[in-house]
Amino acid sequence: MKRSGAGYISAFVLALALSGAAMAAEQPGQRAGATDWLRNLAENGTSGGRVILLDQALQGYAEAQFTLATMYRGGVGAARDMAQARRWYQAAAAQGHKAALESLRALAGEGDSAAFYALGVLSRDGLGVERDPLAARRAFHWAGEGGHILAHFALAEMMATGLGGTVDEPAALRNYRQAVHLARSALALPASAANSSQLSQSRATAQYWIGKAYLAGQGGVAQNAAAAAWWFESAADWGLADAQYELGRLHARGFGVSRDVIRAIAWLEKAAAQGTSAADDELARIKNENE
Repeated sequence: MKRSGAGYISAFVLALALSGAAMAAEQPGQRAGATDWLRNLAENGTSGGRVILLDQALQGYAEAQFTLATMYRGGVGAARDMAQARRWYQAAAAQGHKAALESLRALAGEGDSAAFYALGVLSRDGLGVERDPLAARRAFHWAGEGGHILAHFALAEMMATGLGGTVDEPAALRNYRQAVHLARSALALPASAANSSQLSQSRATAQYWIGKAYLAGQGGVAQNAAAAAWWFESAADWGLADAQYELGRLHARGFGVSRDVIRAIAWLEKAAAQGTSAADDELARIKNENE
């Protein structure tokens, strides 16, 4: 007998209310069965099934994360979205889900640079797999070959510290510079006229441009103001005036961070002290608003 729309809604509301406790109490086989049920509903176009499946994925259930990734990858029950597919494959693989790990490896085998990057993160941090810095270096290298900005930065970090191999500062410097180049290209900006020979300065510059890429949602990263603020602050702590200016603006507007006029002024004053005229303009704007 076909269940009515109202019946489906009631079932979904009840399942969503009990989902956390129920899934926690189930054995792995039962949990997989419940996830299969949700997947079948979602793949048949039932929005309620997708809502509950997403809820389980957000709560950290690896099977739900894997199922959601597979749906996004195939465009079945959801619009095809490879960024979301990789995100959920990585989340499941980090918990030791073997099929999710193999799915990432399959994508990497097809030349997917973001999948290589995800595999690098898992190996570098020992998430769901044995910690293997050498494998991480290799994965970041191949991701970088595909133009992945964050992979160049991650590889530079490992080369600068000797993690997964010998210290190689010239190669680290090249990778920091390449991250800057890719970020600027993604933002349709001309190549930088000057390249610092100082490793720390190049690192900060790369952090700044990665922040700009996150702010604009370009260069293969989704727009994320909070992530942009994190990268700006990393660069600002090294004294990069442009990053101090951008971080001050974010704090002044409460964009990606909590609105904090005192912190905004502090960062903007640091940028202004280094000759950033835009920081002076922003300080004048804040002063006028608070008079």
